Amino acid sequence: MPNKKAQAAVELIIIMGFLVFFFIIFIGIIQDRMQEKSQEKKTIVIKDIVRTVQEEIDLAVKSSNGYRREFKIPEKIINNDYEISIFEGIVYAKTTDQKHAIAVNVKNVTGTITKGTNLITKQNGIVYLNQ
Repeated sequence: MPNKKAQAAVELIIIMGFLVFFFIIFIGIIQDRMQEKSQEKKTIVIKDIVRTVQEEIDLAVKSSNGYRREFKIPEKIINNDYEISIFEGIVYAKTTDQKHAIAVNVKNVTGTITKGTNLITKQNGIVYLNQ
C-alpha cells in the first residue's frame, strides 16, 4: 500500500511540474507578443508625429502670406524620450534608444521644431517655424 501512495504522490508532482512548465512558457509567449505590440505602437506614433509636422509645413507653404497656426508635438512617445529636428528639408525623428527612426522630406522652412507647442507662420512667401 505505501508504494501506491508514494507512486501517486510522484505522479502528482510530475503532472504539477508539467503544468508549471507550460504555464511559464505560455506567460513568456504572451510577454513577447506584448513587447512586439509596444514596439509597433512606438513606430506608428513616431510616424504620426513626423507626418503631422510634414502636413503642417505643407499647409503653410500652400497658404497665403499672414498664415499663422500653432500645433503640438508630444513630449514623449509612450513614456519614452525622442528627438525631432528639421535639417536641409528633412524632418527626422528618432527614439533615444535608437530602435525607431523616420525621416520625411518637407518644403523649405526656416526655424526649428520643438516638442510641445510650435508656431508656424508664413510671411513674404517664407515659412517660419518657431521664429
